[in-house]
Amino acid sequence: VKMIMATNRPDVLDPALLRPGRLDRKIEIPLPNEQARMEILKIHAAGIAKHGEIDYEAVVKLAE
Repeated sequence: VKMIMATNRPDVLDPALLRPGRLDRKIEIPLPNEQARMEILKIHAAGIAKHGEIDYEAVVKLAE
């Protein structure tokens, strides 16, 4: 049996899930840095109708 689990709140996981022998691997993906957040925002904003210019840098700074 293969399982893939994901959470953004590892602090609330039941300790029984993390006991030795339960999981083969634990892969942690860190939060994106400022440049990555900028690229993510531009990708997701590309298909949205916008009025005027958007200061992406200001939006990225708010997401820190």
